[in-house]
Parts: sequence; structure tokens; C-alpha cells
Amino acid sequence: MLQHEDIAKTQELKGKFTKVWVSSEYLQSHLNILGFDKIKSRFSWCKKAGFSFESLISTLLILPLLGVNSIYGLTANKGTELSKCGKDSYYRILANQKINWRAFLAQFVKQYLLKDELFTPSAAATRCLIFDDTDLPKTGKTIEGVSKIYNHVSKTYYLGFKLFVAGYWNGSVFIPIDFSLHRESKTSKLKYGLTAKQRKAQKKTPRCSKTVAAKRYKELNKKKTDLVVQMFSRVVKRKIPVDYILMDTWFTSVGLLKKLRSICETAHIIGMYKYNSKIEVKSKVRTLSQLKKQKTKPKRCRRFNYHYHHYITEIDGLKVAVFISRRGKNGKWHTLITTDTALKFVKAIEVYSIRWSIEVFFKEAKQLFGLGKCQSTNFDVQIAQITITMTQYLLTSIRYRMEAYETIGGLFRDLKQDYIENKLNIRILAVVDLILTVLEKLVESIDIEYITCQIISNIEDFGLITNTHEFKYQAVA
Repeated sequence: MLQHEDIAKTQELKGKFTKVWVSSEYLQSHLNILGFDKIKSRFSWCKKAGFSFESLISTLLILPLLGVNSIYGLTANKGTELSKCGKDSYYRILANQKINWRAFLAQFVKQYLLKDELFTPSAAATRCLIFDDTDLPKTGKTIEGVSKIYNHVSKTYYLGFKLFVAGYWNGSVFIPIDFSLHRESKTSKLKYGLTAKQRKAQKKTPRCSKTVAAKRYKELNKKKTDLVVQMFSRVVKRKIPVDYILMDTWFTSVGLLKKLRSICETAHIIGMYKYNSKIEVKSKVRTLSQLKKQKTKPKRCRRFNYHYHHYITEIDGLKVAVFISRRGKNGKWHTLITTDTALKFVKAIEVYSIRWSIEVFFKEAKQLFGLGKCQSTNFDVQIAQITITMTQYLLTSIRYRMEAYETIGGLFRDLKQDYIENKLNIRILAVVDLILTVLEKLVESIDIEYITCQIISNIEDFGLITNTHEFKYQAVA
């Protein structure tokens, strides 16, 4: 998302927009930039009486910009023009099981990409589809579908959902395009980590099996790798160009890579690989663990301060390029594999580093738009609220890009490639790079992949967010 250089908090957003965004005409004009006129016509059927779909959704989209945290907070303040309808009107539209919220988000994404083509991105832009998940903590055990989630950072379990997101990097900006919610602990002694009494107390909403809401609810127990295939299939069907699919160790497997390649052969995959597979090296079969411990001197990448071994081989019948690398002399060895066997190490690292844009998205969406803060017991409302949050992200992004980069020759023309740079992103990633540079000199066998996630998630705790030195994407592998 592209933000104004000084925006870092919701309060700052509120200060910028409280006076102007309450105007329905102003809001409508900016919603229509992303084709809201066309989008609303597809969903107008769901509200035939009372307040329209357009008016309700328009209001929900601007709540964070008004400094309002919830629907209750909006309707409780009777002094504003936006609080004319009661909270039930909003909840009924969010809980409507016939509304296809995935299609709703897809329409905004489509319009965003069409508008983005009017900018002038680099001719050699690398377009990536990124898959990753994040934790959404919840406080109520009666929330429909909630379960105990394992946090890999704190090594503890807590109540909540796993949010699985597909994000698109079009060479200039990160765009959330699809998501699903999941629960865990399905095979534990306590199913979903809850007692029988707690599971019985959870809300159970009746759903017709043919509705989109019922299909969305079934995704709770599906494997995320299955959702990767489904989401990528939808991307291909929508003709969104993808050069590379980026994944971390939790999703990268040869079986999944084969499925993705069967859907679209022009899209290659780059991912961290955790399995100790056997590969053939100089007519000898070796495991990846053995290759990490070999005495052969690795190649040196001075640009990124990496040491690496490079092999082109087959794993379970799939031809891949394998990079076994570590950052500095004290870094932990990691295995990076890609189906693009012509890819050089430097390019592979540059492309894979784009994956961190989804971590920054998680950080911004939670901090600025309250991603995952919804505590409704209705699962359908949870899905609707996350969709609204992602749409808010897109709407604010395009609004800032227009206002901050308008030129005399035309709103979307003659822009330098560095228009994509987001000051908050730069500051976050610059701090990450700075800390990693220090750590690699001090700590032996440091896990860069793990540490980077921690830094992005807890960046404020370091007190270095004001660092503004120029950041060039530094790979983390």
C-alpha cells in the first residue's frame, strides 16, 4: 500500500480525513475511482428496502479514517450524519449468506489493477503471487469456528483463527487479492483445542449447503496447500499475469509445486524448502543436509553478503534449481528451490525478498485498519469484516497515490519508478536490514527467516522506526 510519508498511525489518518471524508460526495468520487458504481450494481439485490447496499458499505469503508473502531461506536454517536441507521442494518448486510465477499474483493482488485496500468511501472517489473498466513487472536470461545491456534513465535496456543492470504505484487505495490480462514488442533485429544462443552456453546449458524457462505465455512478445515491451488486457479482464470509464486517453508513441497505448474507452466515457483530430500550431485546421491555440511568451499555473493552452493537437479521427478545459502559466516543454512532453472542466485534472492511485502501488509492492515479485530460470533461476519478491511487498504492506497503523485501533465502520467516507495515500508525494512547486518556479525547460526518475521511484527519495540536511510531490498533466505 502506498501511504503519505508521514502516516504511521490511525490517528494521523483521522487528522487528515475527518473533515473531508464525511462528505458523501467526496467519498463517492473516490469509491468510483475503483469502479464502485459498477460493483454496487452487482450487489444491489441484497437490499431492496431501507438503507441501500451502497450507503452501508460506503460507511463501513471509512470507519478507520473517522477514528471509529466498530459499528457500535458509529451508531452510538447519534450526532453524525453517518449514524442515521441502526447497527442491525450493518450486521444484517455483513451476515447475508448470499453475498459473495470473495467476488466483492475480486472486483475491487480488478479495478485497482486497471487503474494501476495508467501509472508507469518498470518495463522489467517482476509480478509475483505471494502466499502466507498470520494469526488472528480472538477473545470469545463462542465465536463460530474458533479454535486454539499454535503461535510459532511464542511457542504457545491461544484462541483465534489462522488467516491465509494470497497477495499480488505487480512490480510496484502489494495488493491483497484473496484469503481464507482456518482453524487448527483438528486431530488433538481436545478437538480444536476446546472441550466438548466449549464446542457445544459455540454459535452455530444454519446455512444452506448451496450458498457461498456455506462453502466459505467449509474452508475452515481444509488444508492451506489445497487453498493455494484453488486461489492460484482463480488468479489464472482472471488472467492476472504471474511470473513467480513465492512461499515460505510451511507451504513449499514438491507435490504442491507440481500441481501449480500443471495449472500454469509460465509461472515459476520460488520457495524455502525444509525437507531433507536426496539429489544427485556429480553422479552421487546426497541429501540436502549432507550438502550443507560438505567441505567444498561455497561461492560468494558480495552484493548480498551470502555464501551459497548452486545445483540443478530433480526432486521426486521435478526439475529444480537448488540454492543452499547462508548470510555471512554465522548465518544458518537455508535451502531455496525454484522451478526456474535458468535463474541466477542474485536474481533468485532479489525476487524472493519481495515475499516480505506481505509481512508489511499484515503489519499495516492490523495497525491501521484493525485487521482481525472483529469479535462477532457469526463466522459470516468475520469473513465480511476482513473483506472490508482489505478493501479499505486498496481504497486508501489508490487515494494516496493519486493525491501524492499528481503531475501537471496528467494524474497518472510521467511518474518515476520510485513512486512505489512507501515511507512506512522503507522505514520498517531499513530497520530490518540494519538489525540483521549487526546480528549476523554477533550471533552464530542465526535463522534470518525467523528473525526477520519477528522484527517486522514487533518493529516499534526497537525504537528505530524513524530511521530513514535509503533501503534497497536485501534478501532474507
